[in-house]
Amino acid sequence: MRNLELKLAERERMIGETEKRLAERERELYELEALLLAREKLLAASRQHAPAAPISAEEKAALVQLRDELERQQISLAEAKQGIRDREQFLDESEAKLFEKVQSQQEKEIQLDQKSDDMRARERRVREAEARLDPTAAAALKAEDEAVRVRDEFNE
Repeated sequence: MRNLELKLAERERMIGETEKRLAERERELYELEALLLAREKLLAASRQHAPAAPISAEEKAALVQLRDELERQQISLAEAKQGIRDREQFLDESEAKLFEKVQSQQEKEIQLDQKSDDMRARERRVREAEARLDPTAAAALKAEDEAVRVRDEFNE
């Protein structure tokens, strides 16, 4: 059981670290998205206020390059967002599996405890039946009961 608790604590620590990394990555994505939006607004504003004069080949090449870069960043941003969603889904699924395993282990532990208690009770009934027939067994059972009582006094 202690081993399971250690594993659970380790996985919770790993999940926490992963969540921190995901939050950092998400913050970076938001910054990139804000940068992208700012660039788009800048382009839109420059188009509205641009004089009717023709654009030089250098300016056109620079604008095309900027547009291509913005499109590349937008694709990268969409892929990163999907990656974050996939990781979050994986974390959720992993966490659910872990909790199911822990619950299963707890149920098994409870069953084993119950079987152990049942075995002790059955053994006790057998010794009591034997004690009714054999005075030596009765004395041994009485001594055992006294020893248990003494241990219980120390535990209280």
